Formats: sequence, structure tokens, C-alpha cells
Amino acid sequence: MDDLEKTVQNRSTVGKISALICILLCLSIIDAVIAGFRQPARIYDLLPGSSLEINGFIAEKVDSVKDISYTVSSDHISLSIDSIQKGHWFGDNMWQGQVMAGTDAPAGEFALEVGVTGVKKINPPLKFLIKVHKDYSSYRRSFKSFVKQYLDISPWILAASFFSFVLPAFVYIFFLSGKIERLMGEDGKAVVYRVKKNAEGCELSFGLGSTHGVRINTVVYLFNEQGESSGKAVVNYVSDTDSRATAESSCTVMPGYTVTISGRRLE
Repeated sequence: MDDLEKTVQNRSTVGKISALICILLCLSIIDAVIAGFRQPARIYDLLPGSSLEINGFIAEKVDSVKDISYTVSSDHISLSIDSIQKGHWFGDNMWQGQVMAGTDAPAGEFALEVGVTGVKKINPPLKFLIKVHKDYSSYRRSFKSFVKQYLDISPWILAASFFSFVLPAFVYIFFLSGKIERLMGEDGKAVVYRVKKNAEGCELSFGLGSTHGVRINTVVYLFNEQGESSGKAVVNYVSDTDSRATAESSCTVMPGYTVTISGRRLE
């Protein structure tokens, strides 16, 4: 196997693996986004002894976290209000804190209501449902992400892992493509990268130029992707590295076809 054939095979292999990783990357992102929509906004799943960040809007004006009060249907559930700030979208006050389940919290569902101290229910308090799971297996089944549920890893972390592979893989494919183009040029071959119909016929562009011995009126030979002859073309423009040629009227040519100067059949 010569260097050109080996390089083409390497690019093909890396390209197929990269395509598969790209599909998995997209699926991971889709899973994460769908999981976000599937997760009810005011339902929180906890294990005994664990905590989660929680937040909500306040219709009334408050000066400090001490103005926020809450009630919960179990002494094993507690809420800690850390800060109050303006909401990102509508400018309303928003509180932020943590909801915690005690280490001896029993499994079950508990109601949490958050409001403003001393304010009657003109604006109803926010209601949350806190679900405490008896063990990690039960907690894991509550995940809305299929990736997290079956692989026990965040789909965003999985997507980041795939992306860290895809980016260098594309750089490597670009490097291999440049090497293939150079090796083909040394052998008097190039791939057609552009085809344009005009009044004279079919004009094609390829990566062979004056440095490869191509001149105006040079006759080049075309082969399809199976290596079968597809006709001839006459060069009408030449730069150092690229050329354009007009194919004969009976010639069929598409991007991806191969141009040769010698006219010998492709192996």
C-alpha cells in the first residue's frame, strides 16, 4: 500500500468515527435540552442528607432575606434563603436559596410554600413539591435525561467529552486532506472541487497548477469515483496551484471526480 492510499484510508476511518461522534454529540445535547423541558419547574428530587439550589419570584417588594418565610409539611425538610436579586427576564424580585432534606428524612412527597412575612395571601405563596427518595436507585429513576438515568452522567458532560474529540479530529482530517492533495499533485492528479455550467459547456476547477506542469490548452483526463474514464477537458486558466478547464460537450463531470494529466486509468 503506497503512502497516498494509506493516507486516504486513514482520512476515511477518522471521518467515519468523527461522523459517529458528531451524531452522539447532537443526541447528548438533544437529551439535555428535552430533559430540561420535561423537568417540572417546581418539583425537586432529593436524597436524605442532600440539598439542591432553588429559586422563585416575589410579587411584593422586600428589603432582605429575612422578609421571606416558608412553610413545609415535614420537619425533615428545610429552606435556606441566600439572596434576593432582580430576575433576568422580567425584572421582578427573585429569591435564591437551597432546599435540604435531613439525613433521617423519610421517603415521600412534601409540600413547600414560600411567601413574604406578614403579607396576607393577596399574592399566593409559591408552592413546591419536594420528593425524597429512599435510595440512590429510586433517585436515579427520577432523572428526566436518558443519558443520566442509564449512564449516571450529565448529558452536558458527555457532550463536552464528545466535542473534545471532534475538534482535534477535524483538524487531523484537514491535515490529511492537505497531505492527500500534495501527494496527488506529485503524481499529476487532483480532485475536482467545483463544477460550473456555462455557454461553452461544463467548466471545472481542480488543484493542479503551473507548479505541476499544467499550461493553457493542456488536455486533462477525467475519471469518476469508481476510476472509470469520464472524458477530457482543456485548460483555459492556470495559477500556481489551481486550474480551470472546459470539458467536452459529451463529458459528465461532478465535484469529487479526479483529474489527471497523464490520462492513465486510476488504480
